[in-house]
Amino acid sequence: MENAMANRRPLGVTIISVILAIQGIFELLLGIFAILAIFAAGHAISGRTGTVVDVLGGTLGGIALVVGLLTLIFAIGLWTLKRWAFWLTVIIEFVSLVRHALEFTHPTTSTLNIVLGMIIPVVVLLYFLVDTNVRAAFFGR
Repeated sequence: MENAMANRRPLGVTIISVILAIQGIFELLLGIFAILAIFAAGHAISGRTGTVVDVLGGTLGGIALVVGLLTLIFAIGLWTLKRWAFWLTVIIEFVSLVRHALEFTHPTTSTLNIVLGMIIPVVVLLYFLVDTNVRAAFFGR
């Protein structure tokens, strides 16, 4: 009975994984549409410019496809309570927090925007590191 409770996915992890899955699907669709649109535009433009548009669009669309696929894999990892997904979440949110904190060094960045951008990483980090249900779900303790 205790082991079954330890492997139950907390609601917050479910919400985060569903949001990531939706984001991954949109990223995949964006990549597909970007590649199709750029190739159509590249073929409409003749010569060297058309080739440059094809290569640039294909690269950007390919990056979107890779990011979308990785996001879906990450969402599945959270959904299935994989330990690597737990640690990847902690690392990503910590990096995001540091990135937002470094924006304080930019003179043109709004302090309010920086603080608002730090809220989600702080909440997710606290949730993953402090909530015993989350740790129990990922680590079975």
